Amino acid sequence: MLVEIEQDDHRAIELKIKEEDISVMYIIQHEILKDKNTEFAGVVLKHALIRDYVMRIISKSGSSMSILHKSLESAANSLEELKGMLSAEFKKEEVAN
Repeated sequence: MLVEIEQDDHRAIELKIKEEDISVMYIIQHEILKDKNTEFAGVVLKHALIRDYVMRIISKSGSSMSILHKSLESAANSLEELKGMLSAEFKKEEVAN
């Protein structure tokens, strides 16, 4: 994944993201929207043939970068929990078979 900050003016941040699947962006967007200080969070595909995305975050108050940082940590923790649950289920299946 390649990420470049296109705009950062404290309340709003715009990221240019390359070489990643949009589903990852949607997970992060979901976590960002959970934050009560988020005014807007969106992800768009810039070009249908090239996997270049733009993510924009606008905060009601405070730093949009701190909202992004907290949301990335939350998304990582959620995915780690999911990994643990799935691993446990796979082990149950292996023992059953």
